[in-house]
Amino acid sequence: MTSVNENENLLPPATPTVEEDIIPGQFEYVKDTWQREILVNAWQAVNLTEMWNYIKQDIDSFMFSDDPRIAIIYNKMEALGYSGHSGASFGWAMRTIQYIANHGEKKYKELVLSDS
Repeated sequence: MTSVNENENLLPPATPTVEEDIIPGQFEYVKDTWQREILVNAWQAVNLTEMWNYIKQDIDSFMFSDDPRIAIIYNKMEALGYSGHSGASFGWAMRTIQYIANHGEKKYKELVLSDS
């Protein structure tokens, strides 16, 4: 007779969770290529400048801020090859990265997929 614990080894592996199929900062689940390009660039800039803790804070405006940390992030975005931001697209990218910093990319992916 086989025990219950022995049968557990016969079960197929669990289905991967949403988080397991996320490559951080790649945004492969974002269908719009322009949005994906902006998010990848913003994620890389925040990551390379080590500004994740700053981005988590309650920031009134990314567009109109004179905080030098915003300039550091923006300059890194340009150095990484994206210089086509309007104030609105920069603000959108930073608010999205702020959401990810506070809630995780898994939650952001769920939000994106629920809107599709």
